[in-house]
Amino acid sequence: MVELLIAVALGIVLSWAILDVTLNSSRISRELELSSEMVENGRYLTKLLSGELQLAGFYGRLENYSSGATAQPNQCTDLNTADLINGMTFPLWGADNVTAGATACNGDVLLTGSDILLIRRVDTTSVNSTAGLRANQHYLQETVTASVLDTGANSANFTLLEKDDTTVAAIREYHQDIYYVDDDNVFNRLSLINGAYSPEPLVEGVDDFQVVYGIDRSGDGIANAEGGNPAFVEIPASAAEWEDVVSVKIFLLLSSTHNAPGLNDAKTYSYADKAGITFSDSKKRRLFSSVARLTNVSIKRTGL
Repeated sequence: MVELLIAVALGIVLSWAILDVTLNSSRISRELELSSEMVENGRYLTKLLSGELQLAGFYGRLENYSSGATAQPNQCTDLNTADLINGMTFPLWGADNVTAGATACNGDVLLTGSDILLIRRVDTTSVNSTAGLRANQHYLQETVTASVLDTGANSANFTLLEKDDTTVAAIREYHQDIYYVDDDNVFNRLSLINGAYSPEPLVEGVDDFQVVYGIDRSGDGIANAEGGNPAFVEIPASAAEWEDVVSVKIFLLLSSTHNAPGLNDAKTYSYADKAGITFSDSKKRRLFSSVARLTNVSIKRTGL
């Protein structure tokens, strides 16, 4: 009987040990899975935004893209041809720390305290014919010294020619994209397509999106301070400062889309104008940051 009791006790101990190892293995595997998903999402967004920022203000060969506009057009309602031409003056627009209940142009409720970023540019590929242009889509035809921005329906206005006075000058699709986080923590892109914004959800689990702008105050294509004005600001103070933005810092705070069993996120996060940010849940988190130079803007400002 004693031997039987000992055997039962040993069996229970061994079973408990095996169960503990199995549970720990499952927990670690789940944490790795959540971490991998979060890191992949963070890398995707930072690479996407950095690439788009480097293309901001790309209007083909056009050297002078300013229309002389002295104010940013409204990003939601000023979508006609004249407004878009004025918008070319400002490759970027943004909003800082949106208030509770604020909405994007398509009505999505924005994540309180997050930022919004708008990027203007044209496509990197071009055509030399008006055939096949979509009626409601805006296109930019450009040479070094002249440009025409209009819809495909008005293709007769694309009259610019190359140096041979025969070939139709390059025509590129116009892009105006808005990036934001909604109140479901989904990072989205609104793209101006055929005259209206088309939404595209990109990544889940974004707890914050912050943008800091580098201002060229000396005309050398590099963000720099001048007097009491800093090189980097949370939001440009005027239309003139928006024109002078030559670089951007982006911060993305991402979390796992599900809780990690047994985890307690005790970290404190500080970035951009945020400090002492904490969470009381069991999600894994990581802060991603990147700096992008607005190549097309900065090079033109240097005169190269």
